[in-house]
Amino acid sequence: MSSNAYSSATMRPWLDVVRDCDNFPYAEDVESAYKQQYTNSVWKFFLPEDPRPHGLMVESVVKNMPWTSEFRVISTPEKKEVHLRPEGNNWEKCSAIIEKQVAIAREKGVFPKLGKPRNEVFPVVGARFPVGIDRSAFSMFGIIGRGVHMTVYTRIGSEMKFWVPQRSPNKSAYPGLLDNTVAGGMAAGEKPFECLAREASEEAGMDLRGMPVWAAGTVTWINVSDERSGGQPGLINPGVLFVYDLEVGPEVKLSPVDGDIYAFHVMDVGQVKEALLSGKFKPSCGCVMLDFFIRHGLISPDEEDDYAEIVTRLHRKLPLAVN
Repeated sequence: MSSNAYSSATMRPWLDVVRDCDNFPYAEDVESAYKQQYTNSVWKFFLPEDPRPHGLMVESVVKNMPWTSEFRVISTPEKKEVHLRPEGNNWEKCSAIIEKQVAIAREKGVFPKLGKPRNEVFPVVGARFPVGIDRSAFSMFGIIGRGVHMTVYTRIGSEMKFWVPQRSPNKSAYPGLLDNTVAGGMAAGEKPFECLAREASEEAGMDLRGMPVWAAGTVTWINVSDERSGGQPGLINPGVLFVYDLEVGPEVKLSPVDGDIYAFHVMDVGQVKEALLSGKFKPSCGCVMLDFFIRHGLISPDEEDDYAEIVTRLHRKLPLAVN
């Protein structure tokens, strides 16, 4: 990929790289495009016998969902809440109840962009007992999504170069945009590194056994989906990514293994910065890449006026149960 591949694109400030992903309004964020839309219109989703909310649902989903008797919808001037109430307090049936509810909605066609079941179950983070939701409907309940993202880089002399995959132009979500070297969502029951090893093998043909993979913290956000996501726009998607770094030798070569990746590009620091500032990265991946640059001193507080806000926004405190 040439160094001027993105030179014609409009550049934006570094803070906008974060805002492209973490775009759900803060209480003090008067400039948010979603401030008026989501103030006083967000519904909280609750599990049985737990006072902590586990999801953030939007008005259109709550109003159009053909709720069964095992859900209680509470709407008062003080609160908007959806409570899952299994008959007989049988908590073990919660996953099946949610699956049935989604199937009814799919059968009635009330959500045109609700796709077919993916047969990939994501856990409800922080639940006090195992609860899972199929990936196709996960965002409708506004549950925290967890994933793993790894940046693979090499050094040639004093120069750092990155292995950057480009998403297939045929993908429904963020087609053609740039990604982190290895990335994927954590399925129910998976540990972060277990997920990372699986994704590395599936996406890049990498065997991580014995490799110096470095756990480098997390990146968090709350995203309001748009048309790029391929699903219903306007849904609330809180996210936690477990971030990893891996430095490899220049002899290592990566190639796509499955059809999700169009190609791997080798990009230097300047090329990656230009791609980030011109909006060529998938939003969440742009945040992970920006976090890498900050942690490695490639962006400093001396050169960036919004440095403190950027770092804070990359590690947003989520208003849901996370443990």
